Amino acid sequence: MIKHYNRIQIILAILAGVGGLLCSGLAYLFFRYLPALVAGQFGYPLSPFAATMIGLVGVAAAYLSGYRVWKGRGGLYGYHQSALYHNLGADSAGAVVVDSYAHRVTGPAYILSQIFLAGPLLIFRAATLVKSLLPASRDLEESLESTLEAIRSANKWQSLNEYPDHKTEVLYLAQMRLIDFSAFKGTPRFRGKG
Repeated sequence: MIKHYNRIQIILAILAGVGGLLCSGLAYLFFRYLPALVAGQFGYPLSPFAATMIGLVGVAAAYLSGYRVWKGRGGLYGYHQSALYHNLGADSAGAVVVDSYAHRVTGPAYILSQIFLAGPLLIFRAATLVKSLLPASRDLEESLESTLEAIRSANKWQSLNEYPDHKTEVLYLAQMRLIDFSAFKGTPRFRGKG
């Protein structure tokens, strides 16, 4: 039970880490080359060092923003939830045309913002998954199995007070999603799945 859970957590952490590095690399490439291209078009070419520093600062800004979102237990959001979404309505033909042209700018801006934010969020998620690994021991495995069997045999919603010596096991079972766990009204309650 513990080995299976830890194995899944490690696989998910590796996938999240690779995805985070990929998105961070894309953010770096964007911030490294686009400002240099724009500056060159205006006749002020950037040195490779300055372009690299701009790229690193852009990635650092993305990580600061991602950390703030992650600490607030937030994540990626849909286009309709973003600040870039607007709806001018369909009251007039002018509003429809302006709305259409505006979405041509805000749509790609939204996609880029999500790619830049995905890098740090996936890296932080990978770290969280690694931190959530359970200690592998035979005693804990046996205790988890017996606690799970007791919860399932009760076949009702229960509180932590009913398992004073097995609170850690109940919380581990909830973390592993082997039991239904609810903290509705501030009181932790749980029952066996199935």
